[in-house]
Amino acid sequence: MSFQPTDPRPDSTADAAHGWVVRLASGEMTQAEMASLRDWLDLDASHRAAFEEARVTWQMAAGLRQDFAAVPQPARSRQFTRWAAGIAAAALVALALFADPLTALRADASTAVGEQRRLVLDDGSIVHLNTDSALAVRFSAAERRIELLRGEAFFEVAPNPTRPFMVAARDGTARAVGTAFSVREASDHVAVAVTEGKVSVTAPAQGANSILLGPGGQARYSTGPAAKVARAIAPENVAAWRDGRIIFDGLPFDEAVAELDRYLPGAIVIARALPAARPVSGVFATDALEGAIAALAETQGLRVFRITRYLTILR
Repeated sequence: MSFQPTDPRPDSTADAAHGWVVRLASGEMTQAEMASLRDWLDLDASHRAAFEEARVTWQMAAGLRQDFAAVPQPARSRQFTRWAAGIAAAALVALALFADPLTALRADASTAVGEQRRLVLDDGSIVHLNTDSALAVRFSAAERRIELLRGEAFFEVAPNPTRPFMVAARDGTARAVGTAFSVREASDHVAVAVTEGKVSVTAPAQGANSILLGPGGQARYSTGPAAKVARAIAPENVAAWRDGRIIFDGLPFDEAVAELDRYLPGAIVIARALPAARPVSGVFATDALEGAIAALAETQGLRVFRITRYLTILR
C-alpha cells in the first residue's frame, strides 16, 4: 500500500505530515515511499515544519521521550535521520488512532474521522455510518449479513422474515428480521441498542444462546464473556449522533472523553490520575466539540491544553 501526500493547502500539509508519520511508524514503509517522503520534505520548508510538529505530537501522545533507531535511515539527510529516529516512539498511539490498512481493503463503505454517511442497501435497508467506521456487506440468498469492521452503525432493516438480517462484530452477532438498532465496536466491547422491533444478540462465549432485546434495550459483549444486558435507554436517544447530538447519562469520565475523541483527528489525552472521577451526564453537539471537551474537563477540575489540532491534553 502506498502513501502519497495530499494537496499543499495549510490544513492538508498538516494532514499529510501526520499521515507520513503514521506510515513511517508502521514499519511497513517501502524504499519508494521513503524516497517520496524525502522529496516531499525537500519541496517546501513548511513541509519540514509540519512533519516535525507531527512527530512531536505523537511522541507526546505516547508519553515517550527516548530515541529509537529502528527506522530506515536515508544516508543523504542527517536532519531526516533525527526526525525518523523519534517517530517509532509514537507507533503504538499512531497505529491505534488510524485504521488498519487491511480494513480499508475489506470495507464496502467507510467514513473518516468526523464524517457520517447514509447508505441504502440492495434490499432497501438503510445504514447510517458514524465517524471513523467501516463495514462490509455479505448478502446471500439465505441471509443478509453485515460485518462491522470498526466504529458504529445504525440499521433500519427492511422486513424479510425468510432472509434474516445479521450484523457481525468481533465474533458476536446481532440478528433482526425487521427492526432498527445500532451496533458499536468500542476498544474493549461491542454494544447493541434497539429502537424498534427485536434483536437477538449472541456473544462468542454463548454458543447458541442469545439475549433478546426490545425497544430501549441494550447489551454489551467482548471476546470472552457472554453478552450482558445494560440498563435501558430511551429509544429516541439511540444513535443520537444522527441528529448531531452526543448524550451522556452517568457515563464514566474516561469513556465520555473516549467518545468525544472519536469525532476528532488525533488524540485527547488524560494526563492526570483521577481515582475518584465523577460520572458525566449531558447533551453535546457534534459540531461544537471544543466546548464539550471544556465542559467535561471542568466536571473533574481539569484544564485543557490544546497542543495542536491533533493533540489535546487534560490535566
